[in-house]
Amino acid sequence: MPVYLRRRAATYLLVLVAALAINFFLPRAMPGDPLQEMSNSAGNLAVALDEDTIKALQHYYGLDRPLSAQFVSYLTALARADLGFSISYRAPVSRVVARALPWTLLITLAALLLTFSLAILAATRFALGNRRGETALLVPAILLDSMPPFITGSFLLILFGVKLGWLPISGAFSNFTTMSWGQKLLDTAAHALLPVLSLSCASFFSAYLLVRNSLLLTKDQPFVQMAYLKGLSEQRIRYQYVLRTALLPVVTFFGLRLARLIGGAMLVEVLFAYPGLGRLTYEAVLACDYPLLQGVFFIFTIWVLLVNLCTDLLYLRLDPRVKEV
Repeated sequence: MPVYLRRRAATYLLVLVAALAINFFLPRAMPGDPLQEMSNSAGNLAVALDEDTIKALQHYYGLDRPLSAQFVSYLTALARADLGFSISYRAPVSRVVARALPWTLLITLAALLLTFSLAILAATRFALGNRRGETALLVPAILLDSMPPFITGSFLLILFGVKLGWLPISGAFSNFTTMSWGQKLLDTAAHALLPVLSLSCASFFSAYLLVRNSLLLTKDQPFVQMAYLKGLSEQRIRYQYVLRTALLPVVTFFGLRLARLIGGAMLVEVLFAYPGLGRLTYEAVLACDYPLLQGVFFIFTIWVLLVNLCTDLLYLRLDPRVKEV
């Protein structure tokens, strides 16, 4: 294993240990109690719980134990791949998270792919070709980049969902009872389109600017001029020499952007009532559901670490010099 990867693996291990401690103690720093939240007027129980019942349930869920003992139990359960039992959903956390995770992956990966593709296409055209019309692209891109995803999503929801009525404004799918498989796919794509656009619009300008500047810096390098002197075609030089080299800083950017998209997806999912991890986190916070919050935060932590690991591996693939670091 290269020295670079060994150092990164040690860093990831330290981050994971720190994240596990934060995942456990942060939810317990919130005001409120999960059992009291369930039994109040906004909770999901039919009747209010008396003090004796609350104490019995606290003992059942282990909430009356010292925090140190709860933390040890939390780590022991994680070692067995057990994320705990959701108090508000009254179901295993792994099962609740497994239902929400695919929807979050759908919109975040689709948003990243859309942003990545449009940024590369536009930057390649304007940086390596004709720059006419670039201003017409940059002005709206700057305006969209300055707005948080949920603000952009609100405008898109009002315009395309309410005013024009072209797209659904909430949920991830309609009633599938009478639909064929093709209709189900189209319906799911229609529900995901507005959340995906909301996330993509907030990332496009910074992605485009990075790719554009990287291309401009790369196209004048000596190895590119040598490729022209050898008589290679314009298309080969543009994509095999310039674009591939210019993607090195872009890989880091999109790795970080993929990790950050989770944060943006949380608010967007709440806005569109999309059944992903973001909406699940929102509901868990309202219910003070400690096990569910721990499970969702743990998934977020693993997500970020995996994205960074993939970024490091891509760096090794794109730039062999990294192996010597």
